[in-house]
Amino acid sequence: MVQDVSVPSPLRVAFVSGGLKLGGATTFLCNLGGELIRRGIPVQVLSFEQENPLGSDFEGLNLPVLSHDERQVIFEDRLSAILQQLRQFRPTAVVACLSAVSFEVLRYVPAGVFRVGMVQSHDPGVYQMVRFYSTQVDLMAAVSQTIKETLEAMPEFAPVRVKYLPYGVPIPETTRPSVPHSSAPLRILYLGRLDQEQKRVRLFPAILEQLRSSGIPFHWTIAGEGPEKAFLQSAMKGSPDQTVSFPGKISYSDVPQVLNDHDIFLLASDYEGLPLSLLEAMASGLIPVVSDLSSGIREVVDETTGKRVAPDDLDGYARAIIWLHQNRAEMARLAENAREKVRRDFSMGAMSDRWLNVLPRVLQPGVVWPESWSIKPPLVAPNDFRYSRLGRVLRRILFKLRSA
Repeated sequence: MVQDVSVPSPLRVAFVSGGLKLGGATTFLCNLGGELIRRGIPVQVLSFEQENPLGSDFEGLNLPVLSHDERQVIFEDRLSAILQQLRQFRPTAVVACLSAVSFEVLRYVPAGVFRVGMVQSHDPGVYQMVRFYSTQVDLMAAVSQTIKETLEAMPEFAPVRVKYLPYGVPIPETTRPSVPHSSAPLRILYLGRLDQEQKRVRLFPAILEQLRSSGIPFHWTIAGEGPEKAFLQSAMKGSPDQTVSFPGKISYSDVPQVLNDHDIFLLASDYEGLPLSLLEAMASGLIPVVSDLSSGIREVVDETTGKRVAPDDLDGYARAIIWLHQNRAEMARLAENAREKVRRDFSMGAMSDRWLNVLPRVLQPGVVWPESWSIKPPLVAPNDFRYSRLGRVLRRILFKLRSA
């Protein structure tokens, strides 16, 4: 049930992130934070890093973002500053969203404030990190059922409640144009980080070669930035009826139009949490051709909504695209099913309702925020010299010299 925005909410939510780089974790904060603001719930986003490519989007949602410059201020001082900002905001709940530094904040939040830790990627490194903070959380939020099951199987989280809280995305108000006629080129989209780690974008030249050999007409847009961009541009040359473009970084406000101009969403990752870009694409009626991953993907994509490809079947991505070209009527059916799946289960409204069902509505009595904090070494690196008293002094001097 949607909360009546005319009634002031006692709930106050602070989201803390290790950074706000362009990607699903930041877009999630925009989507959920913006929807909570719309419902009359005070929200604040705090980041340990200065970068904020979605700054104008946050501003347009009246969602305050407080960022700290990691190039000029050491971790401990940024942590102290974030704690002071939380003290002023007086949240009823604090959500650690990304990386160990955000979870460090939960160690210093006073008793009575609800503490949530999020896991957004089915990655062994993430699980290794969060186990250090099992005693610092009241709830663990998992964006996929696989992540939820993995956390529940970890002994450290046996006494901790774990909830499945998948992403939600805006639902377009208008239906995009129908699938193009069989003689029209397929419009393929990759939208994301151009990186081999996780995203496996170095598979793209081989996929392109197979598509070219098939003779089908297509235009493939590879949108985003990353370390592999120059390699891909040099390795992927199109032809008159089989073209490839690299538009670079797409602003979040332009994503709906980009999605509206394509038919197929391609994702060849070897691990994910729940790809937010996948939900956005399906909401716009794009047909997913994606890796068959247990975490997130299978909860959204099945034979009725798209094409899953075994991660080790490197030829399977091109085969799926060629099949779609040859079966345009099936494309129309899959596109409509994909739209309906996201509308029903993964809208921003559905996501916000799920979060409101697990967050306490009132601040527990007796919550006392201290005036200051004695910052300890991170739980993930308790004996690291950098976090000793002398190490902090030396790092502060280094940062001052660097910024001079």
